[in-house]
Amino acid sequence: MDQRKEEQFLRKRLIDLARSAYHREQCVYTDFLNINEISIFHSMGQELPDMPYSLWGGYAGAERVMVCYHGNLTGKRTDISGSEFHDTNNYPIDCVWIGPSNPKYAGDLNHRDYLGAILNLGIERSTIGDILIHGKDAYVYCDNTISSYIVNSLEKVKHTKVKLSIKAQEELMIQPEFLQINGSVMSIRLDSVISVAFQTSRSSITDYINGERVFVNGKLTTSNSYVLKEGDIISVRGLGKFIYESQGRLTKKGRISITLQKYI
Repeated sequence: MDQRKEEQFLRKRLIDLARSAYHREQCVYTDFLNINEISIFHSMGQELPDMPYSLWGGYAGAERVMVCYHGNLTGKRTDISGSEFHDTNNYPIDCVWIGPSNPKYAGDLNHRDYLGAILNLGIERSTIGDILIHGKDAYVYCDNTISSYIVNSLEKVKHTKVKLSIKAQEELMIQPEFLQINGSVMSIRLDSVISVAFQTSRSSITDYINGERVFVNGKLTTSNSYVLKEGDIISVRGLGKFIYESQGRLTKKGRISITLQKYI
């Protein structure tokens, strides 16, 4: 299926689920959406029924998230993530912990290794959310209809034998890890800040922006001169993701000092 047909299929699916939630007056959840699919969702506007919605991926700051259409609530098409009506416990999301059976002989495994091993079980990518790696352990957010299957079926990741369990929400203290980056820019333009985050030139960043590979808070952004606000989350497909945390004083050369938190 080519990219245009995939987008058309996604849009139809999002509309069908939204209409179902609206007419049945109950919450309906999508599969996990990647950042490009989230941007498509945000762009649909009047194509979707007028009702509140929220996004959640199992933990604060997740990149892959489910959208919940709150057909049980009345109101405009508004993002209520983080509000009193947003009960994250109702999302059909489990977290599967994966650890080596024998840590002494465990190999160094990365995100691709874990994802590949899970998909090789015949599981659809859309049922898998973020995968967080801490040391020798991995935490896989997934649709709760397939969590037990993963636990009972996955035996190895590459050459490492593994053990698995489903973690209750109250057990989870896991959070993404960050690398703090300090730098300076002439202005808080999107291209300038990204160049600091990934230590490359502004001109090379232009190709990513023009190529529709840059998202701010889940929304596609195609303007080099877009001015960031503190707390914005910037994702660059092919490079990574970071938070524009704060700006500080002017340097002696008149540049603005900035602090970023880069996901690692």
